Amino acid sequence: PSKVFPRPPTMCASCPLLGPCFALSHIRNLNIIGDIGCYTLGAGHPWNALDTCISMGASLSMAHGMDKGRGESDEKKSIVAVIGDSTFLHMGMQGLLNMIYNRGNVTVLLLDNRSVGMTGGQENPGTGQDLHGLPAPRLDFAKLVEALGVRPERIRMVDPYQLPVMVKLVREETKMEEPSVIITNRPCSLTDRFEHLKPYTVIDDKCTGCGNCIDLGCPAISVARRETVTAKSGKSKELVFASIDSNACTGCHMCVETCAPDAIIQPQPTIKDRVIRIQPHA
Repeated sequence: PSKVFPRPPTMCASCPLLGPCFALSHIRNLNIIGDIGCYTLGAGHPWNALDTCISMGASLSMAHGMDKGRGESDEKKSIVAVIGDSTFLHMGMQGLLNMIYNRGNVTVLLLDNRSVGMTGGQENPGTGQDLHGLPAPRLDFAKLVEALGVRPERIRMVDPYQLPVMVKLVREETKMEEPSVIITNRPCSLTDRFEHLKPYTVIDDKCTGCGNCIDLGCPAISVARRETVTAKSGKSKELVFASIDSNACTGCHMCVETCAPDAIIQPQPTIKDRVIRIQPHA
């Protein structure tokens, strides 16, 4: 039997789905339709980045239906469909084809993490390996969605770790009055394709308690302490100071992009951290 990795009931540290969920949670006037996969967790705290989820592969057809059935209250809202790579190949292509054929107006977030992540990391036609781990042709999602009818100008590739770019692209594409597809391109952090980097830490003296990094939802980041301060207006405000578990952090740097005071850094190794290898005498 094939080995599958254990799947915790939360997004993992460095999960490439954190960026899209963070972006969606910071953009207003969206109706967001989710699908079945790790990104379904985006419906929960702290993101609240999905409005509905029905069944596997249904997000594109549901989004298309919501677009065609808009009421007065939804006329100014943009519609976003969220779907993963393996789910898109399983049941999403037909929905996108129908949406384009019937001139729908939906922005699709196609989250390519090169894995069937929710069920243990199995391969799919987009990973470059077959179910036995042998090399296989790797599907090009950009070419596929173009073949289904999406205009090349509306196919956008993005590194989901680059949060400002991720937010900017979603804002741009949701303003377009035609189908568009945003494709992310980072591997699942539980697979062998993921590269672990040096962990980050928080400089306590620089942390202002803004809580932006906490909103990312990374399980390596936790609340160190809370303080309530009174603003000049007389209103009270809660400050949330963060800490990073170096044993859980895998160095993706997404949290760094949320931190204006540059309080999150990769610490330099000290003398105690260095391992001196002594070669034995011949």
